[in-house]
Amino acid sequence: MELIFLGRGAAFNPKEGNNSAYFIDNVEIFLIDCGESVFEKLIENDLLSNVTKVNLMITHTHSDHIGSLGSLVSYVYYALNKKLNIILPMEPRYLSSIENILSCFDCSSEMYEYKNERDYDNKYKLFNSIRFIETKHKDGLNCYGIIFDTEKGIVYYSGDTREANIIRTLITGNQLIDKLYVDTTTANYPGNVHLNIDTLKAAIPEELIHKVYCMHVNDDNCIKVALDYGFNVVEVLKG
Repeated sequence: MELIFLGRGAAFNPKEGNNSAYFIDNVEIFLIDCGESVFEKLIENDLLSNVTKVNLMITHTHSDHIGSLGSLVSYVYYALNKKLNIILPMEPRYLSSIENILSCFDCSSEMYEYKNERDYDNKYKLFNSIRFIETKHKDGLNCYGIIFDTEKGIVYYSGDTREANIIRTLITGNQLIDKLYVDTTTANYPGNVHLNIDTLKAAIPEELIHKVYCMHVNDDNCIKVALDYGFNVVEVLKG
């Protein structure tokens, strides 16, 4: 299973676009995050008009991850005559945060539908299940990574995270790993809320380096360092 990226930039790296990815399965689009630049990319590439359902996973509520949520909900409802399926962990505080944001965007409840991750178990070709896993990003904020169980192994999408503990757990748990898509930064300062690339390198055994795909990069130097370390850097869909 391979994710197609609409952007790979951190919040303050607009040149690379807001970090977001998608895949299509069973004529349904599955989108991960929808920051400020993402809706425009969806329309430019005509990704919504030929699908039967639009599914969205939201890793957290920073604006570079949900900034065009209102436009997406409204477009799916008014232009496509569908409801946006929002796949979320059923955590009350997180649901309340999403609900408040949607209300601020003037998106009423009949325009979208919340979906439990387990609603998607064993129904698709590319994955067997979707599971959210809580990550540590900014204190006090609900943040999640996503684990897709596929026939070729685990595909892990870190979301925004400042630590590599989940990756270490996946590795030491003898999980078959297909791909690790990881938030990566060269920034290194007290209170940094993103994963420093040297910390990432220390967590990855040599034989798994080629399975790491760096995303959410903070600048051009981050891309260079990632490639120098033997990691992949996600490519962005042209258009």
